This record gives sequence, structure tokens and C-alpha cells, in this order.
Amino acid sequence: MKKKIGQVSLILAFITVVWLVLGMFNIVPLLIEISQETSVRAHASLAVVFLLIGSWAFWNED
Repeated sequence: MKKKIGQVSLILAFITVVWLVLGMFNIVPLLIEISQETSVRAHASLAVVFLLIGSWAFWNED
């Protein structure tokens, strides 16, 4: 179960990083906006959260 959570979170992190890069070139809109913060920073934090979940899932994996 822990490995499946890690795989799903890594896939989601990859998608959010691609979305972030495409959004920086205005190809796709950055939909996540937090007041008083830039949308790029808010979107990048989503990718970091997914990467943290993925790293937790593969911690001590034998």
C-alpha cells in the first residue's frame, strides 16, 4: 500500500512539474492562486508536497 501511494504521488508530482513549466510559458493557465502569493510559488509548492509524500513512501524500501 505504501509503495502504491508513493507511485501515485510521484506521478502527480511529475504532472505538476510539467504543468508548472508549461504555465511559465503561458501555454496552460496556472489555476492555483493564493492571495498575497504568486501563482508560480503556490504551484511549485504542490509539486514539493507530492515529492515529499513519494519520498516518505519509498523510505526504507527493501
